[in-house]
Amino acid sequence: MKRSMAFFALAGLGLALAAQVFDPKSKVEVTLGVYGDLERAYTAVLASADFKSKYPNLSFKFQTADMNGHHNRLSTVLAAHEATNDVEALEIRFISQFVEGGGLVDLGAQPFGGRAAGRDLAKFAMSNATTTDGRLVALPVDIAPAVLFYRKDLADAAGVNLDNLANWDEYIAAGRKLTLDRDGDGRKDQFAITHPGDVGVIPLNGGNGGWFSGGKPLEPKDRFLAVLDLVAKIRKAGIDADLGAWTGPWTQAFKDGKVATMPLGSWFGGALKTWIAPESKGKWRVAYLPGRLYAAVGGTYLCIPDTVPPARRAAAWEVIKYLATTKEAQLATFKAIDAFPALTTVYGDKVMDEPVEYFGGQKVRKIYADVAMHIPEALVSPNDNIVLSIWMRAVGTVILGKKDAATAYEEARKKILATIE
Repeated sequence: MKRSMAFFALAGLGLALAAQVFDPKSKVEVTLGVYGDLERAYTAVLASADFKSKYPNLSFKFQTADMNGHHNRLSTVLAAHEATNDVEALEIRFISQFVEGGGLVDLGAQPFGGRAAGRDLAKFAMSNATTTDGRLVALPVDIAPAVLFYRKDLADAAGVNLDNLANWDEYIAAGRKLTLDRDGDGRKDQFAITHPGDVGVIPLNGGNGGWFSGGKPLEPKDRFLAVLDLVAKIRKAGIDADLGAWTGPWTQAFKDGKVATMPLGSWFGGALKTWIAPESKGKWRVAYLPGRLYAAVGGTYLCIPDTVPPARRAAAWEVIKYLATTKEAQLATFKAIDAFPALTTVYGDKVMDEPVEYFGGQKVRKIYADVAMHIPEALVSPNDNIVLSIWMRAVGTVILGKKDAATAYEEARKKILATIE
């Protein structure tokens, strides 16, 4: 009886795996849930001659929303175990919530073989998509190496060089020279940075994993205290404009050339070029973060929810695999929306060596690629979003001078422990 049961179990497993093997002759409409500009980029890729030659029988339907709306929908349907799209996009800020939250197919298992397929994808990004028990639940498609964007004209006028800053103290010293009263009315109207909170997570691996060490939150302590000290120093130096991110005044400050630097992911260069400050072409440059700090701020992952029927998973996987691991798709997406490739083998492509007109002819993509290759790996945890929220409140209290770094750190650590235990 036991042998019979084992036989039928294995037979059932074999049928399930067979159902997930892609049949190129089968006509399938693959549905994709995405956010922002991804539909525009992926539509172009999936309509390309290269893709059509490989997958002539696949068609597509998109469900697109803004970033928060997309992730809220996905959270709701996964929790209720309701139908989803065949392929769903995840932004890196939300990755921990979904990686450990369950409801996603293990792409590292057979018949997918995601680890082999993703062997040339950025290692830190693959690590972010891996659960603590070793399941690979998404593939990275684009990443966002963090760099320092700066206005060269403003830096030259102030007599500062931002290209090889040894540490954040040097950045603050340069920031004092970049912060000015340009119209002489007694009030500062040019600033080094929009807000101290801009660096509230960037030195912490961009805030993507690494919140726990040996099961303890915010360890090693010195690493986190250094960030709280940094935001306090920036505010005390008086070099920030005290602008909330993505507000009207924040955007206008970049348009008017009243902010000299911005530490952020590579995608910000595309935003500057296309809609924030297109008229500033030739004035911006890119440098490494102070001290050659390596981090990521942004990135997209693609997954298959486990509510997708086995018969549809094969086609969904082929789409994910094509978008993430083919040179054609990666470069086309990069060209369309400045989403930097997760596929490291394209970093040697000639496009990476091309001068970028918006950045005064600087070969900025070579810097992006170098940062991408050095970003440390960090596993995410199911509590990362909770920790991030508590951490940013601690950062805020330090910036406002309500608490010193040591007190804010200790209170944050205790709150995290009380919340997750």
